Amino acid sequence: MTAKIENIGQLIRSERLLRGMTQEELGERVGVGKAQISKIENGQGLTVKTITKVLDALGLSASVKLHSEQRVDKRVIGYVVAAINEFAKAHKITTREASNYLARFKGIDFLTEHYEVEHLLSFDDSVQDLTRVCFNNGGGLQ
Repeated sequence: MTAKIENIGQLIRSERLLRGMTQEELGERVGVGKAQISKIENGQGLTVKTITKVLDALGLSASVKLHSEQRVDKRVIGYVVAAINEFAKAHKITTREASNYLARFKGIDFLTEHYEVEHLLSFDDSVQDLTRVCFNNGGGLQ
C-alpha cells in the first residue's frame, strides 16, 4: 500500500482498530500512555523512532520512497542556509530552532518560492520578511 506521511496517524489508527486493540493496549506495547497514542493517531509528535515503535507493536513495517519532484538550484540551497543562520542570530535562537520554526511556519517555502527577489535584498530585510511571513502563518516571533 502506498500512503503519504501526512496520513500515517490515520493508518496507525485503522490498523489498531483492525486488530481490535484499544489505545491503552497499543500504548502498553509501545511503552507510552493512551494520550500519546491519541496524539500519534492525530498526526502529532511523530518521529521516526516513535513510528517505528508503533509499527513494531502492530507487527507492521514501512518503507520510505524518496524522490524529488523538482530540482533545487544549489544557489537556492546556499541562500536558504545562510538566511536560516541570519534568522537565528536576529532572534537569538539556535540554528536548529530557526530551521524548525521556518519550516513549520512556511518561511523556507517563502524563501524558495521568492528566491529571485529575496536573494537580492540584505539579510536584515530578508529576516524581516521571514519574520512577517511566519507570524502571518501562526508563528510567535516578531
